[in-house]
Amino acid sequence: MVAPRILWRYILRDVFFHSLLGLGLMSLLLVVQNVLRFIEDLLSAGAGWMGLVQLVAVILPSYLAFAIPTALLFGILLAFGRMSADGEIVAIRASGVSVPRLLPPVLLLAALAALVTGHLVWEIEPRSHDRMKSLVREFAKSVRIIKPGSFQEFGDHMLYVHEQGDETCPLRGVLIGDFRDDERSLFISAKCGSVVEDTEPEGAGSIGFELTEGSIHFSAVEKKRYRKIRFARMHTTLDLSEFIHAHKRPRDFTFSELLELERQFEAGDPPELRGKTGRAGVQTQIHRRLAFPMASVLLAIVAVPLGIRPLRSGRSAGALTAIAVMGLYWLLFSAGQLAAEGRYAPAWLSVWSPNVVVLLAGFWLIRRTVRGET
Repeated sequence: MVAPRILWRYILRDVFFHSLLGLGLMSLLLVVQNVLRFIEDLLSAGAGWMGLVQLVAVILPSYLAFAIPTALLFGILLAFGRMSADGEIVAIRASGVSVPRLLPPVLLLAALAALVTGHLVWEIEPRSHDRMKSLVREFAKSVRIIKPGSFQEFGDHMLYVHEQGDETCPLRGVLIGDFRDDERSLFISAKCGSVVEDTEPEGAGSIGFELTEGSIHFSAVEKKRYRKIRFARMHTTLDLSEFIHAHKRPRDFTFSELLELERQFEAGDPPELRGKTGRAGVQTQIHRRLAFPMASVLLAIVAVPLGIRPLRSGRSAGALTAIAVMGLYWLLFSAGQLAAEGRYAPAWLSVWSPNVVVLLAGFWLIRRTVRGET
């Protein structure tokens, strides 16, 4: 059989629908798992169904990059496992079609999955991380930023909240210091406060406070003057743009931004990044964005011979094998990424090694299957 196009279409359709089912299940599992992490903040903020839908819409693209290769592996194992259990693989091989000639439709789907995954990890995933942080801060009334009982510095501002209160007084004992003017300091103290939506143009990088029963204190250092103004209610904002930028990690940058950061490192003008995630983190993310999309192709090569093997334990073994193979791959990939960030090995070696191991394992399994070994 020179060109088994009918067989290829059959395999393509079967693998596609099984992968689509796996993608739905994996996406649901990942989204539910991560929404549960923020459910307490959502409930405390009083976010309704629309808030939950917005959070799911932001989380989903971030985790599709993990779900797509897993779903494809799941679909291939299930499709070929069914064909093997029903005797179709025996009939196909008896007609003169070898195992390698069953790969083209699978590799076509894997290439499409790699392209989609590449776009996700290059552009969508980092933007999703930023949007997720913004939504959680908005829904949770900045619980993750405001730490009661401790002084916090945000650029030229200082914030202190004594404790969290109830619905009538969410924040008790609020103190805000403004040190932008070297000649005059400004302090705002209030008995109660609450975080509200900031309507200012720069609101994306700031928090709005509604303060009640407080006072504003002015002091001029050189003129030794002091002034106090009482208020019943006032609105003020706290700029967090520097705080947000300082806590932005390499994984939060798009691929083009990572390349620009690496260019700055090479030019001797390193940008401001967090601790150990300096140049090592940038290089790790660059190689990760290049190596990660290849997971779909590599796992597809491994899945075909694993699916063709006779499965006496039932069709559920396909799902169990998918979980085991995918777990091992992610374990190797995560270990390589940690080794690269910790500078235990070059980034290219640490990140690409799992792909090389899986590729060699796939070729070995295909060769073993061709020889008829089980």
